[in-house]
Amino acid sequence: MIKSTCLAIAAGLALSSACASHPPPTDHLASAIAAIRGAQVAVAGAGRVPEAALHLKLAEEQVSEAREMIERGDNERADYMTLRAFNDAELALALAREQQARQAADEARAEAASAVAAPLPRAEPAARPEAANAAAKPSPAQQP
Repeated sequence: MIKSTCLAIAAGLALSSACASHPPPTDHLASAIAAIRGAQVAVAGAGRVPEAALHLKLAEEQVSEAREMIERGDNERADYMTLRAFNDAELALALAREQQARQAADEARAEAASAVAAPLPRAEPAARPEAANAAAKPSPAQQP
């Protein structure tokens, strides 16, 4: 009886220490929050990019869930959740930047097309200095 009680206590302590052995993921949480802030700026500047906005929202929700998990002491799962949040924020940032690059490329193409289609202004040819000097000099046949 004593042996089984000690064994049960030891098993309980082992399980409780196994769950508490993972430290709170404060570094990963801070990285995820910073990535979200960067993505928010990029998504706002890119205009309508639904897929980027979706991944940004997912990242924000995952950070909220990770905070709740940290409060409950479920640090290992919170760590994984912060990593997911970071990656979703990075994906939102990449999608927003892709949209901005596409817009810039479209504008450059349109500008190039209008430059090619527009006629070039014709400049008057400048008088060549040799021609002016030749008119002023008499030819060898005209000399005495």
